[in-house]
Amino acid sequence: MATSTTQDLPWTPPPAVDVEPLPAGKWWDAVRAPAAIGERALKTLGDQTGAVLQDKRGTLYWLVKVGSVERNWQLQGVRLLTELADERTYLGVPPVSWTTGPEAHWRVPLGPDRYLTDAWRLRGALAEADRAEYGLMPEGRQLCYRCQLPTDEPIPVDVEARANGVGKITYACPTHAPLYPTGQQPRPLTSAAATEHEGRR
Repeated sequence: MATSTTQDLPWTPPPAVDVEPLPAGKWWDAVRAPAAIGERALKTLGDQTGAVLQDKRGTLYWLVKVGSVERNWQLQGVRLLTELADERTYLGVPPVSWTTGPEAHWRVPLGPDRYLTDAWRLRGALAEADRAEYGLMPEGRQLCYRCQLPTDEPIPVDVEARANGVGKITYACPTHAPLYPTGQQPRPLTSAAATEHEGRR
């Protein structure tokens, strides 16, 4: 049964027992962002964010209006959860009373006055977070140093310094970027030389 704080929502959050898998694309779509990107975006949005879920790995999920998000925002690690033509996608939704971790919980509590997030405002915050975390988005697909497969979301993890500017750049796919042997976070390519190397002036 819905509580007084959620009775005006078009759907009923699960009772205070356990996380319930609910279908994306029915009442809402969800935008998933990895912890590093999500935390920056959440800070940027401030009071303009709607309700936000956080899973036990720190991944954040925003609820947005169904159909308001393009299939591919081309932001590293950011995914849209919605109903597909040939399959249904589910999001584990915790009870509305779960507002602290470490398990899945409502990072920003759900309520009739804090529900959906404006999709374009969210995209702007995520894009800003993506640039701050990873630097410039490389042009086109690149090969991952580890799996040697082309990736549409290349993350620069190392730059070979040369006296005359930026040398060879090593890329990784989102899965293997954290495993780069330097043990360092991916290095943002924000210098003028890096900008020139990537073809952006």
